[in-house]
Amino acid sequence: MSKLAERLPSALRDPVVMPWVWTAAMVAAAFLFRLQFEDVLGGGLAYSTFYPAVILAAYAFGRGPAVAAALVSSVLAFFCFVQPAFAWKATPTVLAAFGFFSLVCAVAIVVITGLTGALKNVSRELGRAQAVADSHAGLFRELNERMTHHMRLVAGILALQAKGEPEPQVADSLKRAMERTLLISRVHRELGGRVDEAVDFDAFAAALARAVCVARDQPPERVLVEASGLKLDTEEATSLGVALAECLGALFDTGVTGPLRLRFGADGRQAEVAISETGEGRDGALVSVTHGYLLRAMTEQLGAAVALRADAGGSALVLSLPRGGGGAPMNPVSTLH
Repeated sequence: MSKLAERLPSALRDPVVMPWVWTAAMVAAAFLFRLQFEDVLGGGLAYSTFYPAVILAAYAFGRGPAVAAALVSSVLAFFCFVQPAFAWKATPTVLAAFGFFSLVCAVAIVVITGLTGALKNVSRELGRAQAVADSHAGLFRELNERMTHHMRLVAGILALQAKGEPEPQVADSLKRAMERTLLISRVHRELGGRVDEAVDFDAFAAALARAVCVARDQPPERVLVEASGLKLDTEEATSLGVALAECLGALFDTGVTGPLRLRFGADGRQAEVAISETGEGRDGALVSVTHGYLLRAMTEQLGAAVALRADAGGSALVLSLPRGGGGAPMNPVSTLH
């Protein structure tokens, strides 16, 4: 039918004209079909073949074309097939058959167009409800992400307080609070529905670095991210990302002036992020950040480690995170060792 519609003139393909064209075609088909049985049926069943045309027009095109199909069909059947054909007849039997056909068509049109209209309304409401549900689901996942990050930071601060607390009972309470906070964080992560979703850490780290630069009134160009193709699960990406954000913030707080370069690497055992200063940088900022007690405690709580390392790319502050499950080595990414 679509190919046939493409061959029609452009005027007939108009969405306003097409329903009437197809309605006329269906009435014509019903007329020709009934005409084939004229010798057999005579004046009997004069209106029978026109019912499908009216019903299909009501279902497919609505009330207007269906009413037109019923009117034309009743006239054609009355004058062409009701005996005597092509003559006026006003007997009670003829008028009763004509009235019955008109009544059945009217009921069919009202019922069918009412049902199709109700179905369209339901479909629209379902579409709106689905859009709202999708929007709320996205907001819910985003809220879970933010709450998870904040609770992991809170857990890190509680761990730091527990380490520096001289009273054993208070330290034990802080430790239990830290454990409960981590448990709630994991529950929120699972509720977010992204537990098994692999994260493109290149894009994730680039967006995170831009956010840190904006928060510190720094141009986004201050942080350069080297492409690596690193893929991490959500838990690993969250831990490493939070630690990376804290390291970048700490480096900006020390007054580092040169651009910062981020390099990523991973093998089956751990994932790493190397932060180095390009240009005429000074290693003192990297050293002071590496030895920062708060940063070290927070990264340890996240399951990561921070160290100063010199490799082929020069001195770098390296964040390393053990990978769960002993995953297989990742071919596109090399380690930073």
